[in-house]
Amino acid sequence: MKTIRILVLDDEPPVLHQLKSFYRDIFVSKGFDSVSIEEAATALEAKQLARGAEKNPYDLISLDVNLGGRVTGLHVLGAFSRFKSAWMAVVLTGVGTDKTIGATLGEHEADKLRKQLRAQAYAQFPAERLIVVEKPQARESETYARQLGDRLSDIASLYEMIARQRYIFRPIEVTALERIPGRKGAPRAERRFLKTRSLHWQVRFNCGDIRTLPNRAGYKVIHKLLSLDRTQSLTPDEARAIEPPEDKPVPPDQGQDPVAAFFVARGIDWESLSDAEREKMIRAVLAFHFHRYVALRTLQDEDELTEAEADELAAIRKEIGPLADVAEDYYQRSRPSDTPSSVSASGLTVSSADEALASGDLHIAGDNYDKRPGSHGYDSTAAAGFRKKKEMAAKYLRENGFAEMAQHLEDYIQPNRSNWSYNPPGDIEWTTTS
Repeated sequence: MKTIRILVLDDEPPVLHQLKSFYRDIFVSKGFDSVSIEEAATALEAKQLARGAEKNPYDLISLDVNLGGRVTGLHVLGAFSRFKSAWMAVVLTGVGTDKTIGATLGEHEADKLRKQLRAQAYAQFPAERLIVVEKPQARESETYARQLGDRLSDIASLYEMIARQRYIFRPIEVTALERIPGRKGAPRAERRFLKTRSLHWQVRFNCGDIRTLPNRAGYKVIHKLLSLDRTQSLTPDEARAIEPPEDKPVPPDQGQDPVAAFFVARGIDWESLSDAEREKMIRAVLAFHFHRYVALRTLQDEDELTEAEADELAAIRKEIGPLADVAEDYYQRSRPSDTPSSVSASGLTVSSADEALASGDLHIAGDNYDKRPGSHGYDSTAAAGFRKKKEMAAKYLRENGFAEMAQHLEDYIQPNRSNWSYNPPGDIEWTTTS
C-alpha cells in the first residue's frame, strides 16, 4: 500500500487550495492509495507542526518563501531539518518576480534573498532531499495552472525516486591501509602497508542521516529478514547457518562430507534433515554472497578480473567454505550458454529454486521448527542464539544514534510460532542492496 503525508504552507488561501488539489490529484494518478494533506497559513503554525511531527515525520513538505512577514519559508525549512520531521522538502518560490517582498523584508534583505535563496535553502536542509522550484509567472494567465501542474508532477516523480533511500540497511565492503610493523628504528622508506577489506553496513532510518557502521553480530540475519517478502519467514536453523556463532568450527572427521561438516560446526543436525531441507539451508547461506559471486566469476571468465577483485573472490570462497563448489554449480547453471544438469557436484538435486537463486529471487519460507504434533514455539538453541544477537545488534544501533531503528527492529522482527519474520506497519520499504 502506497501512502503519503504532505504539508502545504502558503499564506494565500486560493493558492493553498490550488496546491492541495494539484498534489492530491497527481499522487493519486501515480498509484498512491492514501494521500493525506495538511495545511498551514503562517510560519508560526508550520513551525509548531514541525515540532509535533518529530515522532511521525511528514513524507513531503511544500513551503512558500514569502509569507507576508519577516519570517520566511526558509526559517520553517530550518525547523523541519532540526526536528528531522520531514523526509523531502520543496521550496516553491516567486521571490524573483514578487514585488511585495521588498515592502515586507526591506529592499536590502529582499535583494539578498533573491540572490542567495538557493544557497540559504540548501544550508538549511539535506541537499539530496530538497528541491527549489520557481512558481510560474503571471498567475492570471491561461497557462499558469498547466505550468504549475507540470512542475508539481515533476516533484512527485522525484519524490518516488528519493523515497527509496529513506530506509537503508545494506552491506558494503570498506578498503583500508593497515601498517605492517617493521624493524624498530627502521627508516620511513621501509614502512609497509597492507590493503585490508572488511564488511561494513550503510544504515539510515526514516529522516535521519545515513551512516556507515562496522559489522556486528546479528546484522546478516537482520539483513536477510528485511530483504524477505512480508509473507515469508526464516527458521532458526537457517538464521544460524547464515550467521553462525563466533566460536571456531570443529574440524571435520577424515572422510566426512565437507558440506555436512560445514553445517554441523554451526550447531545444525545435518543428518536429520531431508534433501529438500538441506537444499533450503544451502540456498539461505549462499544468498548473502551470490550476487557478488556471480559478478566476480563473470569478470573472471571474461579475463577482466583485477587483483583486488581476485582477492575479494577468494575471500568469499573462504567464507562459504565447501559451499563454494555449490555456488559454482549455481553460477554455471545461470549462464545461458550452459545446459542445466540434474545433479550438482555436491550430490544435491537441481530444483526450480536453484533458478530463483541464480536470478536473485531467493526467499525461502521456513516451516515450524518444532514438528512434534501440537508443539509450537519451541525455543531451540539456534532461536535463542538469534534472539541474543538481535538484542546485541539493537544495543549497538542505539549506541550509534539509531534508537528509533533499534526499537523498530525489536517491535517488528519477532518469532512467528517458531520462525522469525519481519512485519512492519504501513508501507516501509527497505533498500538492502546497492
